[in-house]
Amino acid sequence: MPTAFEAIDKWIDEARAKLKNGGIQRGDLDQLHQLINANRKHTRQRLLYLHAATPSIRSQVIGMALHEPVQGSVTEIVTEEQEWPYNTVHDAVLDGWQVIHFPDQRTEFDDREIDILGYEFILQKLEDYNG
Repeated sequence: MPTAFEAIDKWIDEARAKLKNGGIQRGDLDQLHQLINANRKHTRQRLLYLHAATPSIRSQVIGMALHEPVQGSVTEIVTEEQEWPYNTVHDAVLDGWQVIHFPDQRTEFDDREIDILGYEFILQKLEDYNG
């Protein structure tokens, strides 16, 4: 079975030949429209907030929140010690996540005295789905 691009390339080649011999018809354009719609994918953005002990991407994760693009999903920051899906931001990047926001490069602090949880990295993963 040809890929979407191969099918569209074939349609274009056939349309070029038809143009030389009198032109394409409305049905030809309908066929192209069907090819495109049959292979259309939608993209969803998943967001992962990782809180690290330092601003380094190799620093230990100390909190996380995963925001799924699903109606009614609930997200909370998890800080209890548990098995994180990633131990570091670098581990998440290796798994296909992209960092879209790096934390401010402020000096080190003791987070027991202020209301900030580590250094927050925001990562995204774009996933295709048929919708």
